[in-house]
Amino acid sequence: MASGTVGVIFMAAVTSVTGIVMAPLMAQFGWSRALITANVLISSTMTLLLAPVVGHLVSAYGARRCAMTAIALSAPALVLIGLSGGSPWTWIGTWIVFSVVNVGLSPMVWSSAVAGLFDRARGIALAITLSGAGVAFIVFPPFAVLILEHFGWRGVYFGLAIMMVAIMLPLAFAWFYAREDLSAREGVSAGDHAVGKPAGFALSQALRMRQFWQFALLAFLLALAEGAMQIHLFPILHEGGIAPVVAAWIASLMGVAMIVGRLLAGLLLDLLPPVPVFVTSILLVLASCLLARQFDGSAALGAAIALSLGLGTGGTTNALAYLSSRYFGLAAYASIYGLLMGAFSIGYGIAPVVAGHMREGAQSYAPIFNWLLAALTMSTVLTLALGRPKALPTQAN
Repeated sequence: MASGTVGVIFMAAVTSVTGIVMAPLMAQFGWSRALITANVLISSTMTLLLAPVVGHLVSAYGARRCAMTAIALSAPALVLIGLSGGSPWTWIGTWIVFSVVNVGLSPMVWSSAVAGLFDRARGIALAITLSGAGVAFIVFPPFAVLILEHFGWRGVYFGLAIMMVAIMLPLAFAWFYAREDLSAREGVSAGDHAVGKPAGFALSQALRMRQFWQFALLAFLLALAEGAMQIHLFPILHEGGIAPVVAAWIASLMGVAMIVGRLLAGLLLDLLPPVPVFVTSILLVLASCLLARQFDGSAALGAAIALSLGLGTGGTTNALAYLSSRYFGLAAYASIYGLLMGAFSIGYGIAPVVAGHMREGAQSYAPIFNWLLAALTMSTVLTLALGRPKALPTQAN
């Protein structure tokens, strides 16, 4: 579980520095915000397209092998990003390469291993694992500002590549094991393991269920709000009148709140009906949009935006992973959750690009927030209409 948390940290680290490198890229190459934040859309598209493939690979070869391969390939892919520039096509091309690799570092890989190891405490176990994204938003924006001052924007991506090899790779090799890996170490085959084959629906069955498409749509709508707010939080604060270093530290508060939100939601998901917990998290994200619409440049209000956004996004991501396991089971969890994360990723990728385009057109972030509030309201309605989970088949067809 600890290695899964570290994996999520480094997966989120690459996204967390996008707002920091935005201004230097605009200044050096004259690129638009929409072009620069297209990196998130590219990654999101690849997640959706490749989620079934990675889910099959996880089922066939195990989460450990998939993760180790992706970590090893991510370092040279990050170096390629750091070498891009001049033509916008180099930026887009290197991000396509990285995004293919990055699917192997996505939450579907880490959470599939953790979900298979826990049942009664699955909510808090997934919360601890997915809280790594919060750690990334605490650590890496200030880290990126520091590296930026001394080595430029390229140094940010070179630094991430070095950390992948020096930190992530040895930790995953030493610690990251799924249930089948532990069974093999004990000399028991996965088929003979005492817990048997996990119960749940096959992917083909899930795709015929109303709840799957509700989850996919609400994940997409949630991601529109979360992607726009998280990626553009630093520019929103900075352009509102807060100095860059202070804005970076305020933005890092979102990471602290994400950890608290994930852990609190994980605990509540194990103790209370999960749907109200999910709805509460969505409403916290909605509150951050309302506060951002009223932002007046004060550090206190900026901190309130970051904290409510972090608490809400921490809870929504954890609840989506948890509810996926409860509504669809674990038999095809990697593929099903991977597709839901693909829908989330598409929304998360589109949002920064659209937000950047709207910001440049209106010369202000203000027009964006009403659209985000509408998306979050619809997400709340879809969540409340999920209904009760169906009984899980003991073995997927």
